[in-house]
Amino acid sequence: MAKLEAARIRNVALLGHSHDGKTMLAEAMLYAGGAVDRLGKPEAGTTVFDFEPEETKRKISIGTSVAHLTWQETKINLLDTPGFQDFTGEVCSALSAAEGALLVLSANSGVVVGTELAWHQLRQRSTPTLIVINKMDKENADFARVMDGLREFSPRPVAIQAPIGAESGFRGVVDLLARKAYEFDAQGRAREIPVPAEMAAQLEAQRAPLVEAAAETDDGLLEKYLESGELSDAEVTAAFAQGVARASIVPVLATAASRPIGIGTLLDRIVSLLPSPAAETAAQAVNPRTGEARSLTADPGAPLCALVFKTTADPFVGRISYVKVLSGTLTPSTPVVNASRDHAERLGTLGYPKGKALEPATEVVAGDIAGISKLQNTATGDTLASRDHPLRLTPPAFPEHTYSAAVNARTKADEEKVNAALVKLVDEDPTLTLHREPSTKETILQGMGDVHLEVVLEKLKRKYGVEAVLSVPRVPYQETVTGSARAEKKYKKQSGGAGLYGHCVIEVEPVPRGTGFVWQDRIFGGSIPQNFRPSVEKGVRETMEQGVLTGNPVVDVKVSLLDGSTHPVDGKDIAFKLAGAMAMRQAVLDARPVLLEPIMEVEVLVPERNMGDVISDLNGKRGKIAGMEPSEDHMEKVKAQVPLSAMYRFPIDLRSITQGRGSYHMTFSHYEEVPAHVAQPVITAYQKAKSGEAEE
Repeated sequence: MAKLEAARIRNVALLGHSHDGKTMLAEAMLYAGGAVDRLGKPEAGTTVFDFEPEETKRKISIGTSVAHLTWQETKINLLDTPGFQDFTGEVCSALSAAEGALLVLSANSGVVVGTELAWHQLRQRSTPTLIVINKMDKENADFARVMDGLREFSPRPVAIQAPIGAESGFRGVVDLLARKAYEFDAQGRAREIPVPAEMAAQLEAQRAPLVEAAAETDDGLLEKYLESGELSDAEVTAAFAQGVARASIVPVLATAASRPIGIGTLLDRIVSLLPSPAAETAAQAVNPRTGEARSLTADPGAPLCALVFKTTADPFVGRISYVKVLSGTLTPSTPVVNASRDHAERLGTLGYPKGKALEPATEVVAGDIAGISKLQNTATGDTLASRDHPLRLTPPAFPEHTYSAAVNARTKADEEKVNAALVKLVDEDPTLTLHREPSTKETILQGMGDVHLEVVLEKLKRKYGVEAVLSVPRVPYQETVTGSARAEKKYKKQSGGAGLYGHCVIEVEPVPRGTGFVWQDRIFGGSIPQNFRPSVEKGVRETMEQGVLTGNPVVDVKVSLLDGSTHPVDGKDIAFKLAGAMAMRQAVLDARPVLLEPIMEVEVLVPERNMGDVISDLNGKRGKIAGMEPSEDHMEKVKAQVPLSAMYRFPIDLRSITQGRGSYHMTFSHYEEVPAHVAQPVITAYQKAKSGEAEE
């Protein structure tokens, strides 16, 4: 193959519902292209793409894998993405590096929730797409039924192939564009055969929707078609390529990846219909030093600019950054800078990804994808650029986390190791976040779902040899008072020699929500010397931090120091601090204390048919429905205010109610008093746990 050019590259992401055969299809394409010498099987864990132990164990893809093949002197980079919803961030990464996509459906299950979600992502980006109806050789495979299920998609997909046979009798396809029929050898490569007699009579009728779709891409073609009723094969093919590139036409093909049938013709259409990086709309970058904007094209002679779209780290293999070169040429000796962080980087091994391996590369031209080892200060979403001409790209947008759990080391001795390992895993995955909740003193791990976080724990054990456990996070409650109360406390201790003495009288009263803590010294005279009064305040503040009812902080109170006494010898700062703490605790207990809980603003996007069930679920969670409004794609937006304590399970409940079609966004709104019947079990549980600790 001659020196690679951007026009001879196709970067293609595979999307679809879990278990619809994306990985098997990608493997079959590698096999047909001669990139592998045997056809691996996902269920056996022998594919190039599913190489992580977690993928082999669960029989699903959990990360985007990249491998390449050559077909018709064109390099095709395949990005196999997970179909399970918890790993949607991996799909976002892949689409940021791909100019085209294959949306894979199963011929026996048709359009399902994963198909709809993938289609929505592709439409949001206007990604040129081919739809592949896979598993045509399986029981209950029905090409026509699946096509019927695609009628609601817009733009409506158009079949450019007709299957020859179905289920165990599936043996080939008729190409409606070329009016040719094909069977396939054991490697998936096509050989032309006569169009079966039973299909020849219907060929033109099946081709008609295809010709109409081609005519609608151009006013001139449409006029010719309306006048003459026909277009030439060359006009149809050219119009189809233009329509696919503009995402206004979505062709549909048929395959059976496991046999493999239809693979060669699919690769033909990837080359002829999906756009190359050279045809892609210019990306926009900014020089971080000057603020100057620049449009990037896939020019190998331009200044280097490459997007890091994925990162993996392993204590044995090391760190690998996957990059898409948007302009310029990357070589092992290229001096680069991380333009996102203004930090020079030193390249490790440079290679072409092939599953978990890197095939050594001497240069990576604009439009191509590469893997780089041992970048020290570069994360997913960063831009690598020439040191002389730094350019920074806008990082890909990733979905917000939807699921939270408290994470703790299984043993106390491993706490530091677990935290350090989690930081590394969060660095790999932009949909993971880790933070310390100051009020509950818990480490909170947030991701896209329960399976996502379970996989994180499995990686912790496998990669870093440490174990952690997940639990429902403690709610960051607050405490306050609803009435006023006075308390007088004296701390006195005598044990030979100088003793301790502190005595104070304080008053506690509520202040408007959000005011915080107000301290007032209302002593007239010297009943407590001026130098001891700050100690009383310190004791009050410490009690507020520790709480009285549930160990959560006391907020929005005014504390007045009214009176007290001292001792000329035994009066000490520590004694007045302890007296202040004791008085504060008593005063709060006497001032009708209540528990406050965080209330969240929640927006839920649900299919119209599920709206009633979701509203009922929110009402059951003590939510207050604020409104409903229609959204696009037959969805409804429900707005509500819901206690945070009820939202920890909501992601699982929403997925169950909507079969995964629903989504939500949540932000903090305010704190509100917890109803007595809800607060009492929380208070009782805390007091019981506290008394248990005291007994120990």
